[in-house]
Amino acid sequence: MTSRLTIAAAVAAAMVALPLQAAQPLLPARSTDQVAPRVESATRPAAGIERAPVSFAWALDPAQALSAPAPFVATSRSYWEMVDAATLQRGLDLPLTAPDAVIQVSPVQGARALAPGQWQVRDPAGALAVDKVVDAQQLQAAGMSVGQGTAMVRTGRSAAAGTYRLQSAQAQGRYVVQVLEPNSRVALHLQANRQQVLAGGSVTLSARLLDDGGTAALATGKVAGRTLPAGGEALLVAPDGRSWPVPLVADKQGLSARVAIPQDIGQVQGLWELQAFVSANGVQRDAKVAFAVAQPTARFSGQVEVDSARRAVTLPLQIGAPGRYEARGTLYATGPDGQLRPVAQAHSAAWFEAAGSAELQLPFASVPLPRGYAAPFELRDLQLQDQGRMAPIESRAVAVTF
Repeated sequence: MTSRLTIAAAVAAAMVALPLQAAQPLLPARSTDQVAPRVESATRPAAGIERAPVSFAWALDPAQALSAPAPFVATSRSYWEMVDAATLQRGLDLPLTAPDAVIQVSPVQGARALAPGQWQVRDPAGALAVDKVVDAQQLQAAGMSVGQGTAMVRTGRSAAAGTYRLQSAQAQGRYVVQVLEPNSRVALHLQANRQQVLAGGSVTLSARLLDDGGTAALATGKVAGRTLPAGGEALLVAPDGRSWPVPLVADKQGLSARVAIPQDIGQVQGLWELQAFVSANGVQRDAKVAFAVAQPTARFSGQVEVDSARRAVTLPLQIGAPGRYEARGTLYATGPDGQLRPVAQAHSAAWFEAAGSAELQLPFASVPLPRGYAAPFELRDLQLQDQGRMAPIESRAVAVTF
């Protein structure tokens, strides 16, 4: 009897000593999070993808604060046009706002390659306005990847602002004309509100044509950073070459558009682009921004299992298509001053052959906590990646507290 009681007491003590497991849902998504509302099937990724599971973690210095990267803003002082031979023979108007502008002419496949002497640039008064000419061989020698027949001219330091004219009587076919104004005070600032989005979702594009308020502007009392009224259009371009026109609408900040992403994103991997072409007050500019579009082939679902003692977080997945999926996240712990700070980051990836339920575990236990750091913990910057399709499916700024 005593032996049985001793054994029972030992088992009970061992059970008490086991780390407690807690199951909880992920915290509600924030407006900046990306959450897949469902999963979809997809064609199998290309062969050669690693199948072996892997997981690892490493320590972070809690004294080094982490911050989300600033939203990317494309800044442009240039523009380009595709023109035909008739336009070049008649003369193409090019608005310039500053001296030392660079104009490049490149023949499209099948067009006649023009020698530098076969086209000319004239200033608003009709005088020739070419300070220097560089041909394709010189550009290639300088490391630029340009085709035969490409040439570049510079207007010179004394060039006045206004409408210039590019003309060639020998033009045949189509040409790309690019204009760069490195000394101009006016720039197009283009920004997308998301760096990643799911198929069928949307991206908000903002375009502002700004006078940067250089010394000349300040000397005349103009306000730096003023927004010029503008008009323009944009183009959504998929990695497979498909494109969709996007109207830009005037708002208080400049121009904007809410861009709907197609549900069918195709099979070609790569970044999507939004290209904007804006003009105002005799100024032309264009710029582009890139972002990732993912098909929701998996998602986080169900209850997250948290082992507080081992600092292990098991994330349940719903799989919609065979593939290799990766979860990554950053563990924050409470410091001696009661503030949460980053102490570790973990990644875990595995191949899942069939659709259905699965899980990945982030092994924070392999990283010792810094002295004085303990619970409560918080899992931040949680991400789910489809590695085979190179697609970021989900992201959550704050995922779990325990």
